[in-house]
Amino acid sequence: MVALTGCGGVPAHVGLRRRRTTASHQQAVTPSSAGDRVAAAALPSGARLSEGLSFRGRLSATSRLGYAVQCGVYPGSGYLATVDLSLPGKTDNLTIQLPMYNGPGAYRVASPSGLATNVAAVRLGAFGSASAGSVAVSPGGRGGTLQLYFGPANARTHGGQEVVSGQWTCAPPGVGYRPSGSTAASTSYQDLTVSGALAGHLGTAEVPGQDLLAGAPNCGVFRTSSGIHFNLAMVVVLEGHHYIMNVQLQQYQGAGQYYPAFTTASLPAGTNWATGEVVRDSASTTPGEIPSSIWAAVGGDFRLDPGLASGLMAIRFMNRTGASFVITGGWSC
Repeated sequence: MVALTGCGGVPAHVGLRRRRTTASHQQAVTPSSAGDRVAAAALPSGARLSEGLSFRGRLSATSRLGYAVQCGVYPGSGYLATVDLSLPGKTDNLTIQLPMYNGPGAYRVASPSGLATNVAAVRLGAFGSASAGSVAVSPGGRGGTLQLYFGPANARTHGGQEVVSGQWTCAPPGVGYRPSGSTAASTSYQDLTVSGALAGHLGTAEVPGQDLLAGAPNCGVFRTSSGIHFNLAMVVVLEGHHYIMNVQLQQYQGAGQYYPAFTTASLPAGTNWATGEVVRDSASTTPGEIPSSIWAAVGGDFRLDPGLASGLMAIRFMNRTGASFVITGGWSC
């Protein structure tokens, strides 16, 4: 087993771990010119989010539909919200990062040098990083409002900037996982030992009939625009609470050995990258509130056996406070 390492930096991918709870909309984007309509680009199957973002500048449209990628507070990066937006003829990626997240409230882009709190870094694929503006996070942490300017700051008065404003959402408002007790959920047998900040032994896990990760199976191979992946997702009980445990093989090459890490920079040379997280997903006291602590995989290894339904793992998970635990043993799904 490779050494269990620490974490750092911003994750290249940490997926949103929530069940699909919202229905698809028929129309996502309405260009402002009725005589020059362009069809809205299709989004991947999965959680559909209601957006209300207005684009003014080179692109003139209103985005009404998004696809959930990630939404939460992650170790090493603070608050991260990533949403794929349906735009005329294409999709684009909006990422909001609040490195010093202090809960709901206003965060400013391009704040004066030396200001360590209430800073937002926002990127929109087609336009790069925002040069000015602000982001507001609503109570619950699953959305808010924004007013952003993309392009050179001195171009604002000359109409050379793209202005994006309105309401954004990064996760459906579900109240969390509860044991279904339905025949659609299956029980898989585990032999996993948990030690550290969380401790216990996992002899069984529930694999619900519905996907725990939007757009990916609970146990199987799936394809996205970035390639072919394998996803393992199940509900486990630790210290009396339900958690979603998820491991995703980002560089899937079939059965074999993979190395969970927070970023590719911490991988051993020539190894296949995996990501993982453990999220407490019981009903919260505030409906729709995002988890205040997400345990992300920061080191270890993961073996996928032939048949793609079992293997071994020895993974260290860490939260943003630096607390960690290790899960070792055999898994099956």
